[in-house]
Amino acid sequence: MKKSIVIIGLALLGIALYIALPTADKNEGKVSNSTNTFAMYLSSEPTNLDPARGVDVNEATVQSKIFDGLVKYNSKMKLEGSLAESWEILEEGKKYVFNLKKNVLFHDGSPLTAKDAVYSLARLCVPSVGSPRRWVLDKVLGADKAGDSFEVTGIEAVDDYKVIITLKEPFAPFISLLTMPACYVLPEKNKSEIAESKFFEKPIGTGPFKVTQRVRDSFLKLEINEAYHGQKANVEEIIIRIIPESMKAEMEFESGNLDLLQLYPTNYDRFKNSEKFKNSIVDIPALNTFYVGFNNRVAPFNDVRVRKALNMLIDRDALIKAVYNGRAIAAKGSIPPGVSGYSENTKGYSLDPQKAKKLLAEAGIKELEFDLYHRAVQSAFEICRFIQGELQKHGVKVNLKSMEWSALKDAVNNGEAGAFYMSWYGDYPDGENFLYPLFHSDNFGAGGNRACFKNEEIDKLLEEAIKTDDINKREEMYAKINQKVVDEAPWMYLWHSSESYITSDNVKNIDFSPIFFMDNGISITMKK
Repeated sequence: MKKSIVIIGLALLGIALYIALPTADKNEGKVSNSTNTFAMYLSSEPTNLDPARGVDVNEATVQSKIFDGLVKYNSKMKLEGSLAESWEILEEGKKYVFNLKKNVLFHDGSPLTAKDAVYSLARLCVPSVGSPRRWVLDKVLGADKAGDSFEVTGIEAVDDYKVIITLKEPFAPFISLLTMPACYVLPEKNKSEIAESKFFEKPIGTGPFKVTQRVRDSFLKLEINEAYHGQKANVEEIIIRIIPESMKAEMEFESGNLDLLQLYPTNYDRFKNSEKFKNSIVDIPALNTFYVGFNNRVAPFNDVRVRKALNMLIDRDALIKAVYNGRAIAAKGSIPPGVSGYSENTKGYSLDPQKAKKLLAEAGIKELEFDLYHRAVQSAFEICRFIQGELQKHGVKVNLKSMEWSALKDAVNNGEAGAFYMSWYGDYPDGENFLYPLFHSDNFGAGGNRACFKNEEIDKLLEEAIKTDDINKREEMYAKINQKVVDEAPWMYLWHSSESYITSDNVKNIDFSPIFFMDNGISITMKK
């Protein structure tokens, strides 16, 4: 079997992909009659297909197949045009000029113009839209003054095919931010439906696939966009089923009904030891960080000594061996290997119970008990149970609190969860993405800083780093900031994991990607 493997980053918490029989809704019967159908599943309903409002991997997995942005990363992690055929950066990094492709059509046949791009980007800045990704464009001139007129000074259409974006000041990673799902382009002519949100039940984009059916909590059906402006897809349809139970996916795969199965720590060894499946497993490094976040604004986690102590009460190597059988790297900070700012010299935390107990004593903590919130899936429960056991060895009582994904996000973003197990997957391969959204005080809650961490010195250093054009200097600054954040221990740093998958003989080729929303489905090829 031929496979073209690059690198993939799909969230362990957020997504499980698998190929299923081309049947779906229990009430509507058969969804597809095509033999050239790729069926996959998400572990939960992609609640919001609005690019401006989506925040998790499940949502972006669907969005990436039906929408396009101005630019994108290709499979070799190089920036290239998507809706823009070319661009140039002027005025020492403050002005970006994009020349759009001509003859690009939305799924309903209407033409794409610069007006659509301007509307979509300006919409991200409008307060009433309520985008948790508003920070993506907060460096744009006038973004902080956007009103309901959807006009932003720094975002303008010169003519039907030219868009100019002007920044308040140079921001080196800006072009990378434009690859994010939040910057996907919507049809301006549908702004009334978009404002009422009904547009996003079966949204219209310019992407390689279009939504033709959707039954919430059951499935979505995507069909090939024959008029796509780029490389056309090889499969006629993608069926995306909503199946929360990982055991069901395993059963379907082993019955020959699935073509792709994501493996988790709980089932990896079983498949690895199988003569039938062991040679079909692909292990792929990913740009991620797994952690236990602490709400830094509430006791006892508002005391850095408590946060440091908890970091010193877990044996990361033992956890990695128990959970991943060694297929992960202990996290010394938030930046994973392969991303600018990662340094082998970063001083992280290691098991040191004696020092930890001294810190707890200094903080006046005689007994420590707290709730650890996690997503209601088996893999998250198993990992949190291991963490619970590690801390219990040292007298720390941890109560596990399982919540459905949407409820968990709300609890964390609203500051209701004191401690929570989560992960962060890179939106783009720059150290800024593993620092600024996660630890700048402007981004509390859904913006990325779920730990509600605030440090004025670190805020200033981050703001300085993103203005630095010199790549080497910026990388040094990221490494310095990473260490300073680690010293404040806003998280319990855990690991950077790889992802593991099995493919069946039905699949001829899949190109995996290092960033979770890069997979727009065009590389998938089924055997005839």
